Amino acid sequence: MTPDRSKFVSRNKTYVRRESRITQAQQRALRDLSQRYVLQDSESVIELTELFPDVDRYAVEIGFGDGDTLVELAANNPTTGYIGIEVFRPGVGKCLMSLNRRNIKNVRICTRDARDVLNDCHPQGSLAEIYILFPDPWPKKRHHKRRLVNSEFVDLCADCLQTEGRIYFSTDWPDYAQVALGHFEANSKFENISGINNYHTGDKLRPDTHYELKALARGDRIYDLVFRRRKQ
Repeated sequence: MTPDRSKFVSRNKTYVRRESRITQAQQRALRDLSQRYVLQDSESVIELTELFPDVDRYAVEIGFGDGDTLVELAANNPTTGYIGIEVFRPGVGKCLMSLNRRNIKNVRICTRDARDVLNDCHPQGSLAEIYILFPDPWPKKRHHKRRLVNSEFVDLCADCLQTEGRIYFSTDWPDYAQVALGHFEANSKFENISGINNYHTGDKLRPDTHYELKALARGDRIYDLVFRRRKQ
């Protein structure tokens, strides 16, 4: 039996269920397509081999927003099974519409806390990739404890990744970038593919996100981290 590591992970809430206006089309998608794509909250054990019997690798995107990057990844990598994690209902609805329109079969969606989802993915140590693209920066200092990336979370991600599996983190908040870099560098299970204490500035290894394109249009800098799981 896989040990429950949730007690080792900070339980500060890292998200707020912001419910902006949801369109009728998104509501229909949630009603009609959830059975096909969305895992029920009661499914506390996520057996990846059962969910995706026809793939040879697995990946997770945490906080996929409207799902544009998740859909693009899945469409371009049909032999990878993707778990998308998002609590924003309009975003989930839009993602469902895109998945259905493109008849993508290698995606399942979770609307639970990302830490619980990672803890419940079996077999453990089987993920090839984890994407954390522009998570909520919680910019106010008193809210920094709510940021997703901390030492306990980084260790959980390491345990979920296969040897040489990669984690991708991106933000346009320089202080969050520096803190995240420090947490990953401090974990001996990871190595920075760009060299110690460096941000990734080489070829883009992931699709652009809509948020990212808007940030670049404003002249903001994007901070990318790519870390690889060391051999045990």
